Amino acid sequence: MIYMVEMDFPHPEREAEWHDWYLAHIRVLLTVPGFRASQRFKAIVDTPAPYLALHEVASATLFDSPAYTSRGGPESTGEWRSLHTNWRRNLLDGLEKTPEVPADCHVVVLRDARGAALPGGLAVNWLRSVGLDRTIEECGLAVVGDPGPLLDLARRDPLVCLYRPISGKIHELTAS
Repeated sequence: MIYMVEMDFPHPEREAEWHDWYLAHIRVLLTVPGFRASQRFKAIVDTPAPYLALHEVASATLFDSPAYTSRGGPESTGEWRSLHTNWRRNLLDGLEKTPEVPADCHVVVLRDARGAALPGGLAVNWLRSVGLDRTIEECGLAVVGDPGPLLDLARRDPLVCLYRPISGKIHELTAS
């Protein structure tokens, strides 16, 4: 399953501090049994929620576990929660693992946009929303090396978002 978190952080004066905190927060989340990996991204085309985190989780039940409720969720973000806007959390079923997105690639997120006119040959994984905020019904994820062919579409269609990695994929075994 994929736990997808989207948000804006409209405080450029604190952005570096926030990024440091968020990476530490991911390491805490990865101590929760069932959190397997996480990676963060930033949109390359304007969108109301330009920051994206894709977390690989074992199941929906972990969100009710004492380990998660004591270390994760909205209450675990402290002062940062009040500084986030357009914050959405969706639990998506259809993939066991988050996609591998190297530093030189981009992730495409299609929010209820199965009918989007995508370039031929783009391999999209379609996931369905099964929990948390459920602000989407269906989400498509694809990894591209060159986002160029999708830029105009992403500028015209707010349901098509392009993100570049701002962290590597952090796995539970490397979290400390």
